[in-house]
This record gives sequence, C-alpha cells and structure tokens, in this order.
Amino acid sequence: MSFTLYMASFDDKSILPQAWENDWPLLYSQINNRRCILDRLQVPTNGKLLIDSGAHSAHTKGIKLDLEEYIGFVNDNINKFTLYVQVDKIPGVYRMPKTAKDWLEAPQLSWENYLYMRERSKDPSKLVPVFHQGEDFKWLQNLCDYTFSDGSHIPYIGLSPRGDVSLQAKYDFSAKCFEVIQNSSNPNVKTHAFGATSLEMLEKLPYTSADSTTWVLVSAYGQVWMPNCITGDINGVGIKLGVSKENIAHPTATQTYWEQSPAVKKKLDDYFESIGTNIEKLAVSHSERALASAKYVQNWAKNYQYKGLETFAHAKALF
Repeated sequence: MSFTLYMASFDDKSILPQAWENDWPLLYSQINNRRCILDRLQVPTNGKLLIDSGAHSAHTKGIKLDLEEYIGFVNDNINKFTLYVQVDKIPGVYRMPKTAKDWLEAPQLSWENYLYMRERSKDPSKLVPVFHQGEDFKWLQNLCDYTFSDGSHIPYIGLSPRGDVSLQAKYDFSAKCFEVIQNSSNPNVKTHAFGATSLEMLEKLPYTSADSTTWVLVSAYGQVWMPNCITGDINGVGIKLGVSKENIAHPTATQTYWEQSPAVKKKLDDYFESIGTNIEKLAVSHSERALASAKYVQNWAKNYQYKGLETFAHAKALF
C-alpha cells in the first residue's frame, strides 16, 4: 500500500528549495504558516500540500478562528491544495481539566463545522473531518457511515491521538478506530494520522497518510534520524543518532557518532556522503541535520511496507 508522510512546519528557507525540488509532501497551518503557504503556491512543484486549520494552535492560544476567511482562502487556492482540514473543536479550555460536557459538546460542534464548510467548499472531496482521542466512538461511526444525497461517503478522515499519552495508548486508540472503520459501511475510507511521531507505529496501522515534526525536533537536539548503520538494520525504522558535540548528553540520543569505533564511523560517514553531507556539517548546523533527517523519513515513506494486522478486532498490545 502507498503511504504519504507530510513534513509539518517545514519553514527553514535554507533547505526549503530541496523540499520543493524533491516534491516532498508538506503540511502547513493556515494561521501559523500562511506566509509559507503563499510562498509554496508560487513554486512549480508536484509535491502534495495539506493545509491544517490551525484549530489546535488557536486552542492553545485562546483565540477564535475566522471560519469564513479560512473557507475563502481555501476556495481561492483549492486547485493547489491536496487536502485541507476542517475547523474542528478541541474539547475544553487549554490546560484546564476537561469535563464530561466538554467531551459531549466538542464533537457535535466539529460535525456541524464540517457540514457547514462542506456546503461552501469548491471541492468537498478535499475536506478532512477530524475525530479526537477521548471522544465517543459514535462520532467516528457517524463519519464512516454518513451518506450524502448522491450516495457517496466521506472520502478521507483525520484521526487525532492525544499528545499527552503513551505510544501504547496512541496505538490502542488507532487500533480501535480501525476496528470501527472496518466494520462500517465505508471500510476503505482513507485516513490521516495527526502528529505521528513513531514510524514503528505507522508500520503497524493502515493509515493512508500522517504528518510529523519529529524530523526537525530531533535536529534541534543535535541528532540525525537515519538508518541504523551501527547494527546494520538499514531497513528498520532507524535511529536518532547524536552528532552535535554540544548535545551528545541529551537523553533522547541513545547513540552518538562520537562514541563509535573507527569501523562504525566509516559506515556512518559513507551514509552521510550518500545523502550529500558529512559529520563536520552535521555537527554544527541545525538545518543540515534537519535536511538529513527529512531525506531519511521521506525515503522510509517511499519504501513503506505495512506490517500490521488484517483485522483490528481485539487487537493486542504491540508496544
């Protein structure tokens, strides 16, 4: 099966041309990255472009999105957007305990927004509704089974795992979602995973697409996401290798370049050379590390192989 990994918040101007030249899929928030979107629209590229409504950012900042302006912006550029995400309602108030009422009201408002936006969209097939972890699964069932007047179903659904739970909890949520989907009247609906951070998890879940900022975050920590040249498992989900001398003690770096034997360093150097860089550049440049990590995850997505279950009824823990 094919898989698309959207690079979220790709705004480093020093390496953006390579993203455009390689037709890498990009995701931008229409409120945080409007300038990036407008710049991208001027570039002749075949890369996919997913526009996020910015609902989560608005939620954390306590601001209200201009729904009509967003609809107008999307309609003005609809032919250049691959997909765009509805304005969904995030439950509750940021950093405040969520109440039962919050969990009841939010999905209802999200559904109403989706229908409102769909009626006003120049291409409703590109509009992606969102189901959040913590909401009643009846709302996902509704997204799957809802039938429009022409007999069609919603073609693409976004699934949003919580950011404050374990990888196992995220997997359990996704597995339950796919159980609901597989038993619905729309079992082949396309799905997008928001904020995906684990390639291992994505290999075990039949998502159509996902987005992630992990590739750039690891770079800020002085690391490079790359094949595991240390063990030779170059077809796995890779490692995050510490390469910056200033950050070699960061707890997320399980391995560093500097502690390896000369033979292993030779393998690492050969890989770096194959992607057009070297340890000297990687050690001092955040942009160079981000580009190296981006090349790795896009190659992983290009060669994606699904390794999960055929059916998700009673799925067992995998993490």
